Amino acid sequence: MKHILAFIILGVVAVVMPGCGSKSSHNTDPVVAENVEVQNTQLAEALNTGDLRHASEMADSMSLFVDDLTPEQTVQVLMAFLSVHNEAVAKGDRRLDLETLRKYVDVYDIAVNANPKDTRAAFAKANKINPDVDFDAVAKSFREKLSQYDAIQDGSLVAPEPSESEAADTVKEEIPLDLRPAE
Repeated sequence: MKHILAFIILGVVAVVMPGCGSKSSHNTDPVVAENVEVQNTQLAEALNTGDLRHASEMADSMSLFVDDLTPEQTVQVLMAFLSVHNEAVAKGDRRLDLETLRKYVDVYDIAVNANPKDTRAAFAKANKINPDVDFDAVAKSFREKLSQYDAIQDGSLVAPEPSESEAADTVKEEIPLDLRPAE
């Protein structure tokens, strides 16, 4: 009797398991794409009005879906991060600046690796509109700043040792012993 019950349960499980399997539906892709489009519009409005706090939030949100962004949207996100970086530097907010540098480099790397041809074409198109922005040079500069910061934080980058001429105290040689202050 125990064996028959086990076979029945095993049979039911075998019949039910394929129905419980995950079905991949592409219903989420249009939703994500629509969400990214709405965010893109909001990001453009925030950048045009100079609302960098909102632009930063939108760029952060959009950067989570870098793979779903068009190259033009990627350029807009990078421009938002560049604006936030400039604002953080102007305000002296080092933490926000470093966070923004990392986000810029991450989005740049993912976009260039995922779709190099179209992304570089979008960079060239944006460069025609604003020749002062070179996305490749900015990413390289940000990487250097981040590596310097990381080196300082982990102790591998230290200040140079003072030279012998700087270390020597020349004042004691010039003042006679009886005129020196008590130590």
